[in-house]
Amino acid sequence: MSDVLSVNNEIDSDVSNENITEPNSLIDDGNGVVDTEFSIMLDNYEAALTQLQATSPISQEMILQLFMLRDALQTALESKESQPVDLLLRLPPLDKQLKSQEDAIAKTLNLSVWRSILQPSQHNWWWFFEAQQVRIKVTAWDRFDWFWNLITVLSLTGFASFASQLMPLVFSGGVSLFESIGLLGPGGLITVVISSMRGGEGQQRLCRMMEGVGIPAKYQSEVTCFLAIVLFSGGYYAQENLPKSYFKSYVTEGEKAYKDGQIREARDSFEQALKIDGQDALEKAKIHTAIGLLDESVGDSDNALKNYRFALDQGDSSVLNNLGRVQINKGKLDAAETLLNMGLQRVDQNNLADQYQLNRNLGWVYLEKKRYDKAEQYLNQAIEFDKQIPKGAFGKGIANCFKAKIYEVQEKPDKAANQWKLCLEFGKPETLHEYEAVVKLNPEVGSKLDTTGIFK
Repeated sequence: MSDVLSVNNEIDSDVSNENITEPNSLIDDGNGVVDTEFSIMLDNYEAALTQLQATSPISQEMILQLFMLRDALQTALESKESQPVDLLLRLPPLDKQLKSQEDAIAKTLNLSVWRSILQPSQHNWWWFFEAQQVRIKVTAWDRFDWFWNLITVLSLTGFASFASQLMPLVFSGGVSLFESIGLLGPGGLITVVISSMRGGEGQQRLCRMMEGVGIPAKYQSEVTCFLAIVLFSGGYYAQENLPKSYFKSYVTEGEKAYKDGQIREARDSFEQALKIDGQDALEKAKIHTAIGLLDESVGDSDNALKNYRFALDQGDSSVLNNLGRVQINKGKLDAAETLLNMGLQRVDQNNLADQYQLNRNLGWVYLEKKRYDKAEQYLNQAIEFDKQIPKGAFGKGIANCFKAKIYEVQEKPDKAANQWKLCLEFGKPETLHEYEAVVKLNPEVGSKLDTTGIFK
């Protein structure tokens, strides 16, 4: 490296050769002054440095020539030969100029490659230049970034917790396009935010996104925090409301399927509703009542009774009518009478369907007990309620069937015939046992009844 002449022969013409002097041990400048080889090296180093500073953009060849010249100076400094003080004093200012070009040099020349080739000493510090990183000025506003980042982390943690609880609920019923966007959108934002907090490319990406919409750097931590809080708030709202929404949706689907006579589909919807945690106990009790009604509809009295009793334990007093009806089917008429009377004391006066069912079933009990006067009393009341219930409702018209039997017992054939006609026109049994009861009373009429309320 010390042979400066050989270096000059290998470089291109980026630095003018007329500015570089071939070194000899002693050279007379014509005025009686003798320059040493070290002095000429300094002159060449200064010329190359001046040329580098005056050129834009600089080339790799210019940098390599400059470094070689500085290597030669370093070799001379490390030799046993001492150099004049006045020459040594020229070197620090030149090195200072070289250091001022560190960033431009490091960005132009891949110094790590050349270090692996040349293996320079640590004393040759110019081979170890590094490109300067962009330093962002920290303002007073940025001093609170740690606080915003803490709130961001806590908010994202909360949102992730909410999401983990909602995922099974959402996927249990399939995911719509809207729900997919609702899940993937926030999830993608979380990924970007978390990666940005770890620094690196993630942080640069998020910064570029915010800069692209005109958000200054000093406000970016606050904006990130705001987005995290929005996600947390949305997750909290979804956690509070989405299960209720899904619960109601499953119940609605189950009720619709039941009205359509689709027993299996109705059961699936009701069972999905029961899997959703955090719902009101009374609402879940009504689901057990509905499932019990499905069991009773197909003649499974034992399972129906289990569901009805559970619903009653949870506070659904409307199930007293269903319990009484099952006891009629089991032949336990006293128990049925007690349950139905309790139901009449607790029935919602605005619920015409329940009032109809309770009065009709009490009439049924007294018909089975052959207490025809009492039976007729309750059946007449049931028929009055039935007149206000739309045609096609489950259980409608059955009171007329029972009343027709009473008229037959009372030997009133015309009235009996009229009631059988109404029974056939409006009758729609809700359960298998109701249908069996009508068939038992009048097989001909029973065989013609609409049984789609039981199952399809």
